This record gives sequence, structure tokens and C-alpha cells, in this order.
Amino acid sequence: MKRLWKIICLGVALLTVSLLAGGCGEKEPEGKIRDLEFTVIEEDAVPKALKDVIEENRQKEMKLSYQNAGYLYIARGFGEQTTGGYSIAVEQCYLAEDGIHVKFQLLGPPHDEKIKEEPSYPYIVIKTEGMDETIVFE
Repeated sequence: MKRLWKIICLGVALLTVSLLAGGCGEKEPEGKIRDLEFTVIEEDAVPKALKDVIEENRQKEMKLSYQNAGYLYIARGFGEQTTGGYSIAVEQCYLAEDGIHVKFQLLGPPHDEKIKEEPSYPYIVIKTEGMDETIVFE
């Protein structure tokens, strides 16, 4: 009888742990339809019209989009930073019921690298399939 009781308690404990662990995963954003494939574009591949707008506005934060030749370009700039060495990560890029959601994160200079002690203007441009949707910068 004691053995049966231990097995029942162990089973209940395992079931409880598995239910709690299942609730800890990341949830899909509400209204998400699908992830979008994208490519980070090198500076020399950015369309000239977009590059000109980026150059004009690089000293302040910017959130831009540009359609050209069947592609959608999404640009995010973080304005003037006091030093060089910054990079930008794309955390999310997906299509939802209310438009295209993109989330970028500015990453500071690595601590183990020598950085330029002059202002920089980090920005990123991604290229994805062309579509006429509202862009939501998160």
C-alpha cells in the first residue's frame, strides 16, 4: 500500500511539473500570421533613394520603410551614439493581422574591443517580400 501511494504521489508531482513547464514557453504574439523571411542589407546594397533619406536623418532615431522592385525595405536607426562599436539585432519580423511587426535592439560596444572614441550613427536595413502593410516598430 505504501508503494502504491508513493507511485501515485510521484505521478501527480511529475504531472504538475510538466504542466507548469509547458506554460513557461514563449507565447505567439496575438494575431500573428507567420514569420517573415528577411535579409540584412549591406550599406552598398541599400537603394539610393532610401540611403539619401537615411543620411539626411541619421543624427536622430528613425523608423523608415521603402518599396522598390517588389521588395520592402525596413530601416531602423538609433541616432547619434557617443562612440563606435554598436550593432543592431533583429529580434522579430512577422506578419500579423494588423501589419508587419519588427523589433530591433541596439547592442553596445563589446567590452573587450578597442572602439573609436568618436560619434557613430548605427542603423540597419532589412529587405523582405514586398507587401502593402502597415509597419509596427516595437
